[in-house]
Amino acid sequence: MIAVVTGSSGFIGSHLVDALVERGATVRVLARAETPNAALDPRVPHWRVDLTDYPSVRESEAWEGATHVFHLASATKRRTLGQFRFANVVPTANVLAAAVARGGSATPRVVLVSSQAAAGPARDADHPTREDDPAAPIEGYGRSKLEAEEAARAYADRLPVSVVRPAAVYGPRDRDFLGAFRLAARRLALHAVPRDNAFSIVHVRDVVAGLLLAAEDPGAVGRTYFLANDRPTTWRELYATVADAASVNRSFELQLPLAALSIAGLAGDAVSALTGWHSLANGNKTRLARPRWWLCDASRARDELGWRPSIGLQEGLRETYLWYVTAGLMRAATSRAGTASTGESQA
Repeated sequence: MIAVVTGSSGFIGSHLVDALVERGATVRVLARAETPNAALDPRVPHWRVDLTDYPSVRESEAWEGATHVFHLASATKRRTLGQFRFANVVPTANVLAAAVARGGSATPRVVLVSSQAAAGPARDADHPTREDDPAAPIEGYGRSKLEAEEAARAYADRLPVSVVRPAAVYGPRDRDFLGAFRLAARRLALHAVPRDNAFSIVHVRDVVAGLLLAAEDPGAVGRTYFLANDRPTTWRELYATVADAASVNRSFELQLPLAALSIAGLAGDAVSALTGWHSLANGNKTRLARPRWWLCDASRARDELGWRPSIGLQEGLRETYLWYVTAGLMRAATSRAGTASTGESQA
């Protein structure tokens, strides 16, 4: 396998590169010009490109002899739909066009990493969203990811493309769940999102396993797949499991009103408009927090690809908590015994 990868310095992308290198694949990275050198994996070669500029993408030497393309580069934090389109749809169209132009008669297999947000929330607990359900994204990120999927389908007669929609992805190196972990690993647990909202979740290594299966199975061409654990979770359950991982005795839980979340989103949008800096506190993210059921059904991936989630929620959340502590992103919580809890023996 000779794999061209975008988004390799991101959360999922870095784990994908790990798996490809471990398998002995030749990995070539298309990196944005602004990506810091420290964020690039020294084990694999990289080419600096402007993903929003087609000639820049097309002329890269990374395409020579490529057999597979994993397109993960995207933006999850933007203020407007136009900004999301420029960051997510334009690069997707450029990567697909370059794969056709440089692939010749042997065009590479393409795996486009989308998101559950492209499909939108489920209507109730008994009807998780399936791949063939009409897509109904509710904010800019999800709309842009759906449009990126549509751009991929426009190449169906020229490229063997598979689309993968992971549910909420967590694991070591993730930053999106960090705030929730910090709130959960306290004696006073603060819930920013309604605690009984249910959502599908999946560990990053299980996502990578699904991407590799989609890249290799001939039957995956032209198909879309959700990846999610068999059982969803709630924010209440996630907080409790994180507290157990951190050995924290929670004495009280406080649910913040949704109005507070909306105000935080408006403030984040204002800061973004003034400074150009994008944070998780923005209007698009607060809209994602409102639906009661962010549920999807991964049975197609199980039935067609043989994919199975292998990492249980308790194991995965503990691993993630320990990584946050080791990386210095969280302090080790004071355990029930009164000592710092990092999961290591104190003996």
